[in-house]
Amino acid sequence: MAADERPRVRVEETIKIKIGEAKNLPNSSGRNCFCKVSLDNEQIFRTTTVEKSHSPFFGEEFEFDIPRDFGVLSFQIHESDLFGFRKDQAIGKVIIRRSELHTYNGLDKWHAILPVDTEPEAQGKIRVRLKLQDAYVNKTCYYKLHVKVIEATDLHACQSSGTSDTFASVKLINYTTKNRPEVKRTKVKKKTLNPTFDEEFNFSLWDNDLSSYCVNIELCNANMIGDTFMGKVTIPLQALDLSSSHEGCYMLSEREGRHSGNKADLGSLRLKINYVEDWVFPSRSYDQLRKLIVNSIDCNPINSSPAAVLGRVVKDKVDAAKSLVKIFLHYDKVVEFLRCVAENEIRHTTDPNTLFRGNSLASKAIDEFMKIYGQHYLHYTLNGIIDEIIEDKKPCEIDPSKLKDSESLESNLSNLQGYVERCFVAITCSAIHCPPLMCELFRYIKEAALRRFPDIEDICFTSVSGFIFLRFFAPALLNPRLFQMRADHGEPLTCRTLTLISKSIQNLGNLGCVQSMKETYMEALNSMFLNDTHISAVKNFLDFISSPHEYNENSGMPLVLKEGIMIKRAQGRRKKFGVKPFRKRYFLLTTEELSYAKEKGSEILCQIPKDDILAVERVEYEAFKMKLMFQIVQPNRPLYVLANNSVEERDWIYVLKKICQKNPNRLELYHPGAFDEKKNAWICCGKAQEVVDGCTQVTSISEADSPDTTMHIKVDVDRELEKVYTLFVNKIEELLNLREEVASNLQKVSDFQLYSRNELQIELTSLNDIIEFCQRHLAEHEDNRTFSRSGSFASRSGTPQVYDTFGIGDLKVR
Repeated sequence: MAADERPRVRVEETIKIKIGEAKNLPNSSGRNCFCKVSLDNEQIFRTTTVEKSHSPFFGEEFEFDIPRDFGVLSFQIHESDLFGFRKDQAIGKVIIRRSELHTYNGLDKWHAILPVDTEPEAQGKIRVRLKLQDAYVNKTCYYKLHVKVIEATDLHACQSSGTSDTFASVKLINYTTKNRPEVKRTKVKKKTLNPTFDEEFNFSLWDNDLSSYCVNIELCNANMIGDTFMGKVTIPLQALDLSSSHEGCYMLSEREGRHSGNKADLGSLRLKINYVEDWVFPSRSYDQLRKLIVNSIDCNPINSSPAAVLGRVVKDKVDAAKSLVKIFLHYDKVVEFLRCVAENEIRHTTDPNTLFRGNSLASKAIDEFMKIYGQHYLHYTLNGIIDEIIEDKKPCEIDPSKLKDSESLESNLSNLQGYVERCFVAITCSAIHCPPLMCELFRYIKEAALRRFPDIEDICFTSVSGFIFLRFFAPALLNPRLFQMRADHGEPLTCRTLTLISKSIQNLGNLGCVQSMKETYMEALNSMFLNDTHISAVKNFLDFISSPHEYNENSGMPLVLKEGIMIKRAQGRRKKFGVKPFRKRYFLLTTEELSYAKEKGSEILCQIPKDDILAVERVEYEAFKMKLMFQIVQPNRPLYVLANNSVEERDWIYVLKKICQKNPNRLELYHPGAFDEKKNAWICCGKAQEVVDGCTQVTSISEADSPDTTMHIKVDVDRELEKVYTLFVNKIEELLNLREEVASNLQKVSDFQLYSRNELQIELTSLNDIIEFCQRHLAEHEDNRTFSRSGSFASRSGTPQVYDTFGIGDLKVR
């Protein structure tokens, strides 16, 4: 295929991490430990604090799309002071370089904890241009190498101001000699994380063998006490075609052997990392697979469809369920799909007590659907109560063996009873707000269960409560962060309270049928709730959400779309003296407005109606010398906000853009810079009036920008189809064996067994189509991956990249 005919491919990366446990941490009195996860030097996740343990068990998982290029994924173990008397102290860290991610893929492995030093992790990229020319001295030919250091981007902030004073040092190293290489330096670029150097240096090469030469470039922060190393890049000349000018952008790396000499025994950390690199082709490449998946709901029986085949061959049903639910959501057929797989499972279930209790595609798909489609409903129902529990910090422990000396069992039981009652009332009174598609699905499940088990008492309730209580409300109470209801972990006291409440809600969802009472301390609490009054209310709630009824979309319920702490810049003109301050504020975005306050629950300081959100755009770095800054444009002036990290910045911008897209007054132009009040002009365009039309076209949002936890109906369907392909191709041997088995069984079935014959024929057709697509798309992958090694058309999230190495390992990327 010609280069100009080759399809442009974008690369989307995801990391799924399970932080297991640490062991053999250094001795210290009363270790209270947590683990912090960072991309380069940017924190993106933190575990809960484990008290008084030298071998803390974390047992936490999280998954995220990689929002930017990075060099190092780090895990730092910290000792926390629960009373806040001193700063958290770093015990040690585990470092995994980006280039090594695929080597750890899928492995549950112990990693040695290394000491933490003062030198920052290498971060950012540097762009350089190399050119080789012939030169002569006294008729002697030699090479002259021109090295131009163009710019660096996304560097680490070495100074308290959030910037760095950066310079680059360039060396030409000859491996065959021991002579000290000549070092050349650029000028220092002050107070910036994206320095532009544009300086060229010349070196002489007297040896014609380029394999013995490399160019070494180091970036440092200039400091009177001592320069701080920020990263380096080594470019072997042999690997380059220097017949013409070569320009490349390189990720910065650390010094060699930075940690190799550290022999301190700081223990180890157990991690399981799954790194996925999805090469998403143009939409037309998935036409065949799209048709196979979407038409699965028309297969009779559904068990022979391509979607069902995927559910059978993959071990982890969750991965299959996530992609299938999003694909059917995109094509507005999710309820039809879930109804088909649910009815199929009900039809093949013999014991009603095991209905939807196994690791099946149907149960995992319905779980995923509720997490996506029911998230706003869940937040509206439980967010207020969870916030109150976290803020109150009332003791609720009712296990006598865990009771503290200063606590009273009767008082704790009373506190817990009040919280459980609040949760119970909130849930059972929320039926009118249950999303319509969830109600429709529950109705299908109830009707199918009644047809299959007509003589089983309460089957119409238990078939639905197994999802809405046991798989929705109870897990959300147990772990609010997993359902995006909290940005961080609560204290151990709060976590224990939520665990006890979750147990009670789960028992109510079982309609009082507690299988065993191993936890005898729960008997007193159960006696307060497992009575006719509460069970009747649960049944009324279940009956309402699983029956046809008029759903009032205009119920006036403001849905919480996103909330969290960010930093805002003061609005209005600057005072006579000083600068506009930056303040931490609690931001709350609903379907009606954006507001902020000093902290959650305090008086609202500002309310911005959704109709006043005219544009939402990133702010260029030079405006405030800050990264992660974005602006919310209002009729009078923009509101400038600083996000905590790049993942949060992307999520906020996306959900605010979705709100803004529906605004009839939405702007077409905006200012990417800020208004300089000293010069009385915009930094970006120089216009002199503060309230004036913008100078840059507003940006639109694509499906690839969609964070999975905010806007759910709009999905990147091509990426989900690529994930389905990956699941299939990783199980290609099982598919081939299954096809052979089905073909053999088809030959053994007589013509009189029409139903079995038709079922086998449909399944064989599905398998043939799946295998045919996998083989064709596999060829596309190999063709593009081979081509990418020499100048790829692949891009990451729409941005062209240069890939010097492929570095993904084999096709089994999950």
